[in-house]
Amino acid sequence: QALGANGRQPLRRGLFPPSPWSCRCGMRAADAASRLKVVIVGPCESGKSFITNVLAETAESASEIYRPTVGCRIQECEVEIRSAQRMAVELWDVSGDWQKYQKCWPAIKKDAVGVVLVYNPGDEKQEQEIEQWFGWFPRSMGIAPNQVMVMQSLRGDNMPKRMPLPQKLASAGVGQPITITATPDDLVSSRKHFSSFLEGVRQTVVDKQRQEEEDVMKGQGN
Repeated sequence: QALGANGRQPLRRGLFPPSPWSCRCGMRAADAASRLKVVIVGPCESGKSFITNVLAETAESASEIYRPTVGCRIQECEVEIRSAQRMAVELWDVSGDWQKYQKCWPAIKKDAVGVVLVYNPGDEKQEQEIEQWFGWFPRSMGIAPNQVMVMQSLRGDNMPKRMPLPQKLASAGVGQPITITATPDDLVSSRKHFSSFLEGVRQTVVDKQRQEEEDVMKGQGN
């Protein structure tokens, strides 16, 4: 298959129905450094599916018709990171209807090494809700701040280019948000930022695995 821009190669698309049993899909720990699972979460109608499609290079523009995600939708792609390595990436586009699909979350979180938080900063309700999503996913998963990426989906020409992070996210050490609109420049920029994010996530995973192996060796030597 032909590569997309910035070295990505779409692999397949999948859809998970709402059953918690059908949400099961795991990766062995040994594969974590070469195959990364990233969950994309946020309020309803925040633009998660559009951003997922942009990152996987399966869409260049937002749909004019809102179609709520059923349970969890999976996109797979290959990404070339700065170290000139190619990685398979699973993007798990999670429904914003938390009351309906919360039972799926343990399976969705399993083996995930990164979280992308998506919200519309022009919507005051979503700005409050994204703090809840931060607690429900990154904080409850115990992942490091550099494994969390915030994307602000901007609507309207009169919006500032970047809005400040909500207080809880800023105090937790999460990096500055990436803004995205439907302009071509923003789409290219968001993919570059995502590749850099994955590079950091991969390095964190490698360092953690190395430390665990060293701890095991020390334990066997005692």
